[in-house]
Amino acid sequence: MKNNYLTLKDKNGKKREYRILFDVKDTNTKLNYIVYTDDKKDNNGIISCYASSYVLSDKGHMTKMKAITDDDEFEILSNILESLEQ
Repeated sequence: MKNNYLTLKDKNGKKREYRILFDVKDTNTKLNYIVYTDDKKDNNGIISCYASSYVLSDKGHMTKMKAITDDDEFEILSNILESLEQ
């Protein structure tokens, strides 16, 4: 992660760059979350956003990124994102 950008490999192994919208730690669960975008718009002009949980390594690097599948986690992150839009 450099200058609010994150580089990830897609399913074909190609590196893709994403802009980080926000990074947050849930103080209750101690889980780290990141919400990011490639700034691409869908047919309705809405920018695609992605969210993952991750583990922070001893050196401060994001590791073990996982997609958000829990409805409660998704709701929390959606609420934060909506508050940033206003």
